[in-house]
Amino acid sequence: MLTAQQDFFEAETLLQDCLKVCNERGELWLRSYARWILSIVQLNTNRTEDAVVSAREALRIKRHFHDVPGVLLVLETIARLSVAEGRVEQAAYLLGASEMNWKTFGLPQMGSPFLSQEYETSVKECVKVLGRERYRELHAEGAKLSLEDTIATALDEMELPEESPEG
Repeated sequence: MLTAQQDFFEAETLLQDCLKVCNERGELWLRSYARWILSIVQLNTNRTEDAVVSAREALRIKRHFHDVPGVLLVLETIARLSVAEGRVEQAAYLLGASEMNWKTFGLPQMGSPFLSQEYETSVKECVKVLGRERYRELHAEGAKLSLEDTIATALDEMELPEESPEG
């Protein structure tokens, strides 16, 4: 809620407290959500590198627990981070994969207006850079990925099948 209200300082303070307790107790599932939200705070406070580290840690934990809705939420954040890093083709690819998986596993962005807005912002930024046609191509390619391959792509464990020189 604090992140949606753009109270990033207070959100980060609470998230760091949460992470401290998680570390002390060995709690991983909650830690994955705290790291995911922390990545959003870090992105919105211009700490993209830290945000990538946080999001990837969250994704690794969610992969371990097979937390599919959680994986999809983090994938969309990683897509947003990819845009911020200039990796717009990867972002389009991940957005296609997440959209397809939401059809199988639940309500996109869990019905959250804040998360839906973040998703739409990512789509608009991809289209602006790539053009609508290229975005659709990459989105369609991403939609063909298995969830595990999507995770591997987001973690840079697997290359995109075809990177164009302009991307």
